[in-house]
Amino acid sequence: MKKRQRNAIVMVVALALLAGAYLYMINRPAPEPQAGDEKIEISKFDKDSIVKMVLESEEGTLTLEKKDDNWSVAEFSQPVELRKVAVDDIAYSFASLYAERIVEENPKDLSVYGLDKPAVTAKAYLEDGTVKVLYLGNKTPAGNTYYLMAEGDPKVYTVWMNHGEHFHYKLSDIREKKLAEINTQEMTYLKLARKDMPVIEIVSNEDRTEEEIQFNFGLWRMVQPYAFPKGIDSDKFDKMLQAISSVAIKDIADNHASDLAKYGLDEPEAELLVKDKENTLHLFFGDDTEDGKYVYFRTADDNTVYTVEKSKTEFLKTKPFEIVEKFAYIVNIDNVDKIIVEGRGKTHVLTLTRTTKEAEEEDEEDEVITTYKVDGKEVEEKPFKKFYQSLIGLLVDAENDRELEEQPDVKTTFFLNKGSVREMYVNYVPYDNDFYAVFLNGQSEFVISRRQVNKMLDDLEALIRGDLVED
Repeated sequence: MKKRQRNAIVMVVALALLAGAYLYMINRPAPEPQAGDEKIEISKFDKDSIVKMVLESEEGTLTLEKKDDNWSVAEFSQPVELRKVAVDDIAYSFASLYAERIVEENPKDLSVYGLDKPAVTAKAYLEDGTVKVLYLGNKTPAGNTYYLMAEGDPKVYTVWMNHGEHFHYKLSDIREKKLAEINTQEMTYLKLARKDMPVIEIVSNEDRTEEEIQFNFGLWRMVQPYAFPKGIDSDKFDKMLQAISSVAIKDIADNHASDLAKYGLDEPEAELLVKDKENTLHLFFGDDTEDGKYVYFRTADDNTVYTVEKSKTEFLKTKPFEIVEKFAYIVNIDNVDKIIVEGRGKTHVLTLTRTTKEAEEEDEEDEVITTYKVDGKEVEEKPFKKFYQSLIGLLVDAENDRELEEQPDVKTTFFLNKGSVREMYVNYVPYDNDFYAVFLNGQSEFVISRRQVNKMLDDLEALIRGDLVED
């Protein structure tokens, strides 16, 4: 048994060494000629003297033209951003091409090398009018070299695999595959529109209007789809932004799609628009690929169709309720002058009266003194603020899916001292035995547990009795 185990281990190690050697051989860079070695030169010239490169194959023709040291694609009417390193790779293979070996001096049958009908005909046009033409054949049985011939030379050579790959490049191989980068810490705007789902629109709180000043927000606020702006749950929103940041081009499916319907992009499944202080990312998402692993998408400024891993598009399913703050209504206490609470057959009036005591010294600030009253009776600041936290801390549990008449069991009215809207009515209407529908100035979009509302009323009664204490 032990002998068999040793033999098995030896075999595994040997296979691992062979696999490693094979990977090294097929991926190693073309060897640099050493001093004293006889180099088999196929072409050698200054690559910067190339003004045009043409790669012709059964799949089409790629023509690259240089002007003012910038390369462009002749077949493409719109400007295309190219990867400079990829274009340089092609130019390098033209200008500094050495053979691994000469296979045959005067071949009689080029078909054995795939050179009777070359896979690629590569042409380099130089500044002096010279044209260098190369013919690329099959990959050799070794798998790490290609057969190649040069115009005017009868010999068949083998060249290292990187040259063969360069001459096989298509437009999709040399195009820049990167999207606009959004700094999520400086995001100013986000819009996510989907078929059969509500639009999510989020804006930075920096440009909050005077009309919205009465609402209490953090860094961002959601202005769609709800009737009133809502604050954002920063932790959940950060996860969404991280997911958006991970969207990356996997491949180019179509360099210039003439039929967007082929990819489901004539009527996109989703639109994403994100802005930071400097950049804009605007994408449209279409159908899944046939294997279901990827999703077609494009940018708003051209018809190039890309693919992205489907797993990176899960954020497109985000529901508004998943990322909003759940407060039924929250407002800073400094913006409130009076609150009326009606419930359990009683009406209570809470007032906040502010007076200013001028500073006695120049380096001191004026002091604002607030008097808190419930039904005309003065109460202490701490228990009053404790109840206020109970009042604005009510959290909705779900979206309202019913049409209901506004016949509330409990009514609350906030009288504000800032903003264009000075009265906010937050009413609680029976939804079922466990929940109330929340009506905010006549509109209901959420439901809340009756338990929470009853706890708020209990706290108000405790405040009136004088036994509302800190937890």
